[in-house]
Amino acid sequence: MMAMATPLSAFALAVLLSVPSAAGVVGRAPLSSALSMAQASPAFQASILAQVQQVASLSGQPAATISLSPLTAAVAAPAPAADLWRPEAARLVAALVAQPQVLSRHKEDIRAALGEQAYERLTRSASRFAAKAPASPALQEQLAGVRRELDFENPASVEGLASRLNSLFENTRAQPGAAEAGPVAAGEGGTRKPLVSLVRPGETPAMSPSELEGYVAERSVVTPRGMKRVNFASGDYKPAYDAALRRLGVDLVVIKAPSRAELASFKEEDGYHFKSEYQRWVMTTRTLEEHKTALGKAQRVRQFENQLAASANIPTRIVPLTVEDYERWYPVYEDEVVGKPGGKRNVALDFARKQAEKGTLEGWYGLFYYDSVDPTKIVGGVIMKAWPERGMFVLGYAAYRPALKDVNPSVRTFAESMGLARRLGFPVLSFGQDTNFFGYDYSLGLMSNKAGFLLTPYPEDELVLMKVLDGSKPASVKNGQGKTGGYFFFGVKRDSPVVERYLQSKESGAPKEAQDLLGSQRYFDGAVVPAGETVVGWHYKGDDPNPLRVPVGIDVNEL
Repeated sequence: MMAMATPLSAFALAVLLSVPSAAGVVGRAPLSSALSMAQASPAFQASILAQVQQVASLSGQPAATISLSPLTAAVAAPAPAADLWRPEAARLVAALVAQPQVLSRHKEDIRAALGEQAYERLTRSASRFAAKAPASPALQEQLAGVRRELDFENPASVEGLASRLNSLFENTRAQPGAAEAGPVAAGEGGTRKPLVSLVRPGETPAMSPSELEGYVAERSVVTPRGMKRVNFASGDYKPAYDAALRRLGVDLVVIKAPSRAELASFKEEDGYHFKSEYQRWVMTTRTLEEHKTALGKAQRVRQFENQLAASANIPTRIVPLTVEDYERWYPVYEDEVVGKPGGKRNVALDFARKQAEKGTLEGWYGLFYYDSVDPTKIVGGVIMKAWPERGMFVLGYAAYRPALKDVNPSVRTFAESMGLARRLGFPVLSFGQDTNFFGYDYSLGLMSNKAGFLLTPYPEDELVLMKVLDGSKPASVKNGQGKTGGYFFFGVKRDSPVVERYLQSKESGAPKEAQDLLGSQRYFDGAVVPAGETVVGWHYKGDDPNPLRVPVGIDVNEL
């Protein structure tokens, strides 16, 4: 992204002037001052965040193929016009990952400049690269080269970075258009007008059409099945961008960690929804008889009993997880989950083996389904984990061969796992977490199925503002009758105590994730805010006249 014409703040100017010229911006506290530069230049910050996302993705590769090459290539390549900061951002992020002790030392500086999520991504990435390096001589050599290129322990090593950052800052200030008066709206051609009324303290000036296009290129994420979203930093988004964003093929706008002013300005009735990025599904553990009572209607009880009976003759085992069982189950996961359209690999073949090597396999369990003809052949199952810190037992990764789906194995899995959770003394059973947008990447059927088990949805992970610009992709999902159910997500009620806690945490400089704002890490303990006071369902209906099963105990708006 081309750096925007932004005057230096007094804070950033003080940073630049207070450092001796020989040391440039960085000096003897290289990372702290470089991060101050990131705060002074939104373009540099955006470039760093793009590289953080890149390195996080790279760190998930298997040890046999893992590489830092995309970052080192970005360092060596000429800077693209859309992002003049990219080589230095790539150099900085690669050096941080290669020197994790610096991440620990400058934890608060990084959080302040880049945000909590970026810091966590950096630390996780550094840990993954360190763990995989012993098995990869090529990676070891790359990490050593990165450390030689920018050694934070050596003042002489950072002088080049200081000089380049200073020069870049001056060059971006001198870009054509830097002296233009006032911000302008994107996409209005020769009749562009200042958007003075939209600029509030904390906002960045409006981007030109070319700057917006560069921003979208850097910050857009395409989901596995093709939904395109743009993640705007707080203060960067303007409603005037919507028409240009639609022309760029953007389906969803997401404002990360919105401010109090943004929550006040961007209303639900205008399509701006405050929501969590993920939703966790939980319920209190109970006996089967208690669950039948909770189902209420006789028809629902009969349906549950019939589905449970259908799987009664399938051989199953529910046991502490072993490497051998996991690796026999994994091909089912690879074929039936990862290999399907839009499938995503959330767990690797060597997961259990690595857990065993680290001594952390204890607490993991497996529920496995076996072929009735060949009792040694696993044809489905779910990997589960005890989570004492949050008082819950969690169903994690599930996969079943198609033949099993005729007997609805999810009902058997539900009953068996709840029984195990009770025997282990866990008061809460969790069906994991889903990306909080159903109707495209996640089906409405998945949400309805979990609602049918009487699971309660709670916000999980970071809180954002979302606006749907184009609902045509969910509308293209048709059922057997050629109808579409629309899309559904769980919002956070704006009058919930969770919202004020969130705003106070953001304004104090320590934004927390949703589950830390609920009042307790343990659901249903009397201290956590009830879901009915926090969660609201939003269903943008399609043309399917059939009602959608939704979770009990929360409000649902149908639009």
